[in-house]
Amino acid sequence: MTMNTQQPQETSVESAENAVPTDTETITKLRAEIGELRRRGARESVVRRLETAGARSPELLFGSVADKLQFADDGSVENVAALVELLKRELPEQFGQTPHATSIDAGSGGSANARPLTKEALAKMSPEQISRLDWAAVRQVLSQG
Repeated sequence: MTMNTQQPQETSVESAENAVPTDTETITKLRAEIGELRRRGARESVVRRLETAGARSPELLFGSVADKLQFADDGSVENVAALVELLKRELPEQFGQTPHATSIDAGSGGSANARPLTKEALAKMSPEQISRLDWAAVRQVLSQG
């Protein structure tokens, strides 16, 4: 005959209570993880809104407003629209279209004081100098008669 020497099993409520961490180090770690998840979600939300608003550097702009985030009870950012408007007011150059270069070399070697190309200027140039010019500009000058 075998005797049952086991203790009675705890009820599910008692088990659940025992499963909840009680040491402050674990609670601190969990709070830090929750905070990090909240910041990641906020970052994604704000960056996405900045991209929609036409921001040139949304990740960098997020860094300038990260300390101004206000969170709702559900963890979402309440003031995203206000932050985007604030950035648009304070840093308008960070929003809008990026200017595109008009040539493949982005004007390399050009000067702000460069004179327009003329037939007379072409006549004074050596073949080597002419070969370095924009051929479309040379054709246009020569076709003007």
